[in-house]
Amino acid sequence: MEKKKEAVKNFKEMFSKSTLTIVTDYRGFTVAEITDLRKRLHKNNADYKIAKNTLIKLAAKETNLTELEKFLEGPTAILLSFGEPTICAKTFVEFIKETEKGQIKGGVFEGKLISKDEIKTFASLPSKEVLLGQIAGLLTANTASIVGIFESLIRDIALLTEEVAKKNSSGRE
Repeated sequence: MEKKKEAVKNFKEMFSKSTLTIVTDYRGFTVAEITDLRKRLHKNNADYKIAKNTLIKLAAKETNLTELEKFLEGPTAILLSFGEPTICAKTFVEFIKETEKGQIKGGVFEGKLISKDEIKTFASLPSKEVLLGQIAGLLTANTASIVGIFESLIRDIALLTEEVAKKNSSGRE
């Protein structure tokens, strides 16, 4: 009984800290494969926990993640991302493709229920750092083109002013 209470407490704590929670079916994975998956996920600040559905339900109820109950049937493992969620989702999706085992049941991202298809789409997105780099590149490129436009305008105004000055000076002679 004490172990169950401790497990629920640990899940509550992890749920409250996670940026993305994915409910999975781990059937078919060997112990070695799960160990490999956990190593990959730990590199990205995530964890993969196998637990009884009743314990997960209790922890979910106490952390406002009751939506997870929809996915808690059969053997269940929870992927909890504490860092960049797209990288963790991508890691798991790639892993199930490699092993041809396991399945995504669904998940919760920022308090909202997401389907397995949404998780797969999420996994295909670039990471936050890559997106920020792309935005910075676009801003730099746009800034350079704006500077070029202003330089061109200034040059045109200078030429026009010079031509007007020549015309005015030739008209006075």
